[in-house]
Amino acid sequence: RRARDYAWEIAADLSHPVVRSVSFMLTGFWNKIYDGVTMHHFEKLRAAAPGHEIIYVPCHRSHIDYLLLSYLLYRNGFVVPHIAAGVNLNLPVIGPILRRGGAFFLRRSFKSNALYSTVFSEYVSQLFARGASMEYFIEGGRSRTGRLLQPRAGMLAMTLRSYVRESRRPVIFQPVYIGYEKLLEGNAYIGELSGKPKEKESVFGLLKSIRLLRQHYGKVVVNFGEPVLLDRLLGKVDPDWRAAVANPEEKPAWLNPAVDALAENIQININRA
Repeated sequence: RRARDYAWEIAADLSHPVVRSVSFMLTGFWNKIYDGVTMHHFEKLRAAAPGHEIIYVPCHRSHIDYLLLSYLLYRNGFVVPHIAAGVNLNLPVIGPILRRGGAFFLRRSFKSNALYSTVFSEYVSQLFARGASMEYFIEGGRSRTGRLLQPRAGMLAMTLRSYVRESRRPVIFQPVYIGYEKLLEGNAYIGELSGKPKEKESVFGLLKSIRLLRQHYGKVVVNFGEPVLLDRLLGKVDPDWRAAVANPEEKPAWLNPAVDALAENIQININRA
């Protein structure tokens, strides 16, 4: 019963009618608050995507990031990815919409809960087995300064283990740089950097932030960086990495070095973009 409860807490419920409806709403939203959204190097992704499973790994500046990236992918003929979102965003009304837009929710930490960790790992493996694209932020949270934060290894490690267990196709990690002339959360970030505590996400906070939509936020640039091919990276870390496929339940010896190398390559390619 607990495992089933965890699964319902985590799982996305992707709905194409909801994605389509929200995309129409977001078109008006972008036109209202931005002077334009410019996208660069998308054709590289379009050329690399066929025959690959794609993991989108953007930098994280704003709550707008995942809405914007999903919107651009959908408008350019790509399937909306399943997005790892903090469980703090699973709010009344907002949570179900995000879930139908492809969000699956994870807790900040699940080291002390082996059952939750097992259910979450199995969910990621099932996404792999079904060929679903994914998106997550390896920084863990939003940067308050514009500099990339130290990467957190959890989702990368889980992805690599799921790849060994379940993947049927080669995987590419697609770094994405998102740059804003002015951030929606800018004033809140200044407050936090001055010593104010971070406000928890809430429905009340969301309603309060609607007044921010009266302002103008300049231009947005979305740059697709050089993709990181997982097989090629693993071959550099350990030429014999495929031997782990024979016993996928054991932790491969190459896992930690591969996660570190992958995180470094992703962040280098975000910065290059």
